[in-house]
Amino acid sequence: MGSDRSRVTVGRIVGTHGIKGSLKLKPLTDYPERFLHMETLYLELPQVKGRHRPPRELKILDVRFQDGKDLFIVTLEGIDTIEMAEDLKGALITVAPEDRVPLEEGVYWIDDIIGLEVVEDETDAVLGVVEDVMPTGSNDVYEVRTPDGVLKMIPATGEVIRKVDLEARQIRVHLLEGLWD
Repeated sequence: MGSDRSRVTVGRIVGTHGIKGSLKLKPLTDYPERFLHMETLYLELPQVKGRHRPPRELKILDVRFQDGKDLFIVTLEGIDTIEMAEDLKGALITVAPEDRVPLEEGVYWIDDIIGLEVVEDETDAVLGVVEDVMPTGSNDVYEVRTPDGVLKMIPATGEVIRKVDLEARQIRVHLLEGLWD
């Protein structure tokens, strides 16, 4: 049994801080400031000796950003020794999908894009399914698995992506000359 995939990972416990049970939390989100406003942390604990451990939801007593390290120092209710804190190392911090930070119009979560069918807008031809999204800095690139198993790349730019329809589970695209050859 692994982690609950309906939840979204936003951080990881990477270590302890001091001897009174404080934890080092590494944000794994584009919105790390979210931790300053959260009341609880939902921890998906790593397995121990191959045994699954149930998740824990713990109240946040204190959270502060550690300058220069891209980490937060977090104090949780009921975790007040270094041994208790050590037991939480490696835990993933997750949130329910509805608790994700709202995005502006035309911006999508990667896990919403993966699995969408890609259709050529002009011909209605099914080109394949998005298998992965690669952030490149200037724009994302969608990895599309064609019906015959070939992996092709499509830049996620306004020139190529005509419409993302999450309800229909489809992306309509305009193929620029040479893009799909």
